[in-house]
Amino acid sequence: MSKTKHCSNRCVVTGAAGFVGSRLVERLIRQGSEVIGIDGFTDSYAIEQKRDNLNNLTKHSSFRFVEGHLAELNLSRILCDVDDVFHMAARAGVRGGWGKPFDSYYYDNLLSTQRLLEALRKCPPARRLVFASTSSVYGYNPPLPTPESAETNPESYYAITKLACENLVNAYGRHFGIPSTILRFYSLYGPGQRPDMGFHIFMRALLFREEIIIYGNGEQTREVTYIDDAIEAVLSSVHADVKGSVINIGGGHHDTLNNYLKVIEEVTGMSFSRRYVEPVKGDQLHSHADVAKARHILDYTPKTTLEDGLKAEFEWIKDRTDQSS
Repeated sequence: MSKTKHCSNRCVVTGAAGFVGSRLVERLIRQGSEVIGIDGFTDSYAIEQKRDNLNNLTKHSSFRFVEGHLAELNLSRILCDVDDVFHMAARAGVRGGWGKPFDSYYYDNLLSTQRLLEALRKCPPARRLVFASTSSVYGYNPPLPTPESAETNPESYYAITKLACENLVNAYGRHFGIPSTILRFYSLYGPGQRPDMGFHIFMRALLFREEIIIYGNGEQTREVTYIDDAIEAVLSSVHADVKGSVINIGGGHHDTLNNYLKVIEEVTGMSFSRRYVEPVKGDQLHSHADVAKARHILDYTPKTTLEDGLKAEFEWIKDRTDQSS
């Protein structure tokens, strides 16, 4: 069981300008680490938001940024002589694909992960590779709450390539001894959330008095996880005895989409204009994490209340909106 969180001495964070990556870099820097951040600024993300994240990081002398795609960079030169590697980069989003080119998911997720692993194979072994995966690998309607041993039935290009990446990580661990841990995150939210994610979309719609679209009847359920709680799990996994493990990281909040919207209205004092449409392929019907494993071996206990987390995200979005107006 992991009781104490130690800092990495020198580490690499992929996707360093993204939602999870930038938050992780900030924490590592505060804990005294030297951080090399990598990001390719693909078209899967609002570039302006990522540039803002990066500007906040480059103020620190202990941070060095490498811009480029993981499938194209000379990673061996970057990864040698580091203690820990945090692979947070991905082309995310369950609604992408199905009629759109698969190539971008393959290139940004699967090929990039293989190139990273191949570079690690050629370097002196790092202390740990932490790979950010997703609860989407469990599929449309898994058993609830869902343990790590549940069958995987990915329903989107994103989840399909993420599960393939997990298999790559495990194979390189078995064949070449790369010490790795896979964390399956459940719907991360909070300040800095990607602009294509639900809470961000809903809160911006409130501020601009716009209608929101609900896919389905709103009774689908989600487990949501506040970003700072997720980062705690990432840091705990570095030194815990979890080599080769797959671990669910949930936030302890599980409810219907309709009820989440009610809480957002209570927190903001504003009301939604809603329109319900047909569900889309790739969306999960339900997600609810069994986090017993994380609790036992990472000493993981999410601490952020839903109301506090939503309030923090709304204030962040409102502040950015005020600055741009």
